[in-house]
Amino acid sequence: MNKATIIEDAITYIQELQQNVKLLSDQLLEMEGSSEEAVQTRSDDINAAEEMKQCGIMEDVQVTNIDRNKLWIKIILEKKRGRFTRLIEAMTYLGLELTDTNVATSKGAMLVSSCVEGSYGDTLTVEQTKDLLLEIIKSI
Repeated sequence: MNKATIIEDAITYIQELQQNVKLLSDQLLEMEGSSEEAVQTRSDDINAAEEMKQCGIMEDVQVTNIDRNKLWIKIILEKKRGRFTRLIEAMTYLGLELTDTNVATSKGAMLVSSCVEGSYGDTLTVEQTKDLLLEIIKSI
């Protein structure tokens, strides 16, 4: 090996190290950014709960009979990230088919209203459905 090849190899090695440093720095910045977002999300959830309590809004479920196999539901619950998705997944898993669903949020609360039918032709009663929805809300 002569001096020229040794210098070229050293330059190549230094450039590779610089690329690794840049890559690791970028990854570190991404990790710091995601942890800051998580902290912000948690504080938003806390603020939503406090705002809901200050306004006197309580979690509630109302169920009204529309037709023999159709019910109209109104659910008021605390607005938290992913809670609506978990609610819908649980209701679908338990055989409730939702149509004409509306969601509104205000003052840390979320209002979900929908028409519900039994997926398998089940006859739904108001009390059973209300109790089931209250259990779902407590578990999510």
